[in-house]
Amino acid sequence: MTPQRRADLTYVAAILVGVLVIVLLGPLDRRLEILHINDFSGFWAGPRAVLAGVSPWDPTEYPKARMAFDTQLDAAPVLNYMPWTVIALLPIGLLPLDLAAWIWMALSLVCSAIALRALLREFIPGRALAHGMLGLALFVGQPGLLTIVLGQWALLLMSAVAAVVLLVRAGQARRAGFAALAMLAKPQLFVWTALGLGIAALFDVRYRRFVIFAVVVGGALVVASWLAYPDWFGAWSADIPARRTGRSAVLLSALGQLFGTPGRVLAIGVIGVGLVLASRFVPGSDPWVAIWLALSSAGAIYSWSYDHVLLFVPLVIAAGVLAEAGRERIAQRLAVGGALTLLLVSPAFYAFGVWRHDETFSIVVPVGFFVAITWSLWPYRRGASVSERSAQQVQPA
Repeated sequence: MTPQRRADLTYVAAILVGVLVIVLLGPLDRRLEILHINDFSGFWAGPRAVLAGVSPWDPTEYPKARMAFDTQLDAAPVLNYMPWTVIALLPIGLLPLDLAAWIWMALSLVCSAIALRALLREFIPGRALAHGMLGLALFVGQPGLLTIVLGQWALLLMSAVAAVVLLVRAGQARRAGFAALAMLAKPQLFVWTALGLGIAALFDVRYRRFVIFAVVVGGALVVASWLAYPDWFGAWSADIPARRTGRSAVLLSALGQLFGTPGRVLAIGVIGVGLVLASRFVPGSDPWVAIWLALSSAGAIYSWSYDHVLLFVPLVIAAGVLAEAGRERIAQRLAVGGALTLLLVSPAFYAFGVWRHDETFSIVVPVGFFVAITWSLWPYRRGASVSERSAQQVQPA
């Protein structure tokens, strides 16, 4: 049996174990139990309201519509999402909530499993242990399980980011541009991704073609949606940013809770250091992409622990850089260590968050990923000497 065949079989077995965990050990039951109050029901109500002739950003009518739909109710009088997201989701608004939720979950499971497999085959082919551990962490790790229970976006967004990376590498700029539209659903998660890919476009023709196409198509979608609902921004900005950004699993919130205003200033400084470190790599290279994607999670404006599913992409890319450079042991330790973090460390932070009714300190996980990836890839920055890279290859992890 070839190493690639062994890795593929190990990955499939790990994914099947994850599906069994979802079905047999409670996550699916919990999802069904809270179907009418989970996050999916909340954003399903947006397109459902549009189809019923109600603006999701009308603070007087939208709460009534949500009550009529028997969906998630919170204190926010308007929809969290922006009009281009609602328009893109109109097809699911046509469906009953139960059917739409099943389709959403199936798409999340299938797309993410295919996307992660494609990443593994592209960057670290034939490594059965890494394939198995990361495959297991996808659905058994806390971020993946929570995504499924809440019906959140994270698995689909991870699939879209993986598609962008793979399609750009393959020279398919237009397809990558369409995949990048998914990032508009939660732009707060991709601030530094957009910056990193934008800088890469100045130096790498592959990214230039992708960015131009993505900006044109994405801009057209945003403009058309804004024209359809010209009053959305006033109602949305008056309530949602202050309500959502004050407490989430991000550095600003975590350090703010620990140290007050000086902590928030410190958080901005830490993100600034991350930007400086990320800028030290060759624009458009694999280390560049891995670092900027990891920074987007570590320095997000608004995020929760389920969004840590996005960390699979930079983790696999970084492991691939190390493996290609001959640092097999370190590549394997990075991949397996990342998987174990999602399987063991993330649940501990989530349990702590449940206990204190605030999962702010889950930010430790993406910050840890960023530090580990940056440390591992540091010999491959711009200007690093050949001797430095050679020394890294022979030193134990």
